[in-house]
Amino acid sequence: MRIVHDNLLDALQAAETKGLLDLFTERRYCKKEIIFFPKHTENYVFIVKEGRVRVYLAFDDKEFTVSILEAGDVFSTHTRAFTEALDDCTLLICSTENFSRMLIDYPTFTHYLINVLGDLLKNCFTIIINLAFMEAKSRLRKYLLSEAEEKGVYCKEGIKVEIGHDLSRIATIIGVSRQTVSSLVNEFCRMGILERLNRKTILIKDREALQNMDKQ
Repeated sequence: MRIVHDNLLDALQAAETKGLLDLFTERRYCKKEIIFFPKHTENYVFIVKEGRVRVYLAFDDKEFTVSILEAGDVFSTHTRAFTEALDDCTLLICSTENFSRMLIDYPTFTHYLINVLGDLLKNCFTIIINLAFMEAKSRLRKYLLSEAEEKGVYCKEGIKVEIGHDLSRIATIIGVSRQTVSSLVNEFCRMGILERLNRKTILIKDREALQNMDKQ
């Protein structure tokens, strides 16, 4: 059976596979709640039904965000990563054993996993490159350009980017302190490159200047 949908959640909710949802248990988590710790004792696979989940690594006092999971994304608990609710969220949780049997019966589901794994791998390489080669300003510049490309809304004044979180979350994602991010954003604003529209929205007024900043 060939099943093509935008994500695994949509595929499971389709009429021809709806019974598969009985394999999952629905659980709700509050914003900022740690959902699973590294190497969780029980092996689960979960799908984000509502909200967003941050997957991150932690060493001493540093955190490095590996991925932000959104509705339809899938992840496993048996890793070295923490998972945290970025918003109030709802997860569909299934044992690894039952999930594996489901993939055997519906092998076309595997391509949904490949998409998520691809994002995780890309973000892992980004973390490595940032830590090895990039200063804080370059990390922030690259993050803003990436968000603009993926989520930006073009308007007369520039590109609006809904970052969905405050500066402290950006700091966590790019691996620097909140004070550093705040100082850099203020610097970019003074240069006329950015404008803070509100706590969670940034306007990129001069994308070309942001792109060429490292060349100066």
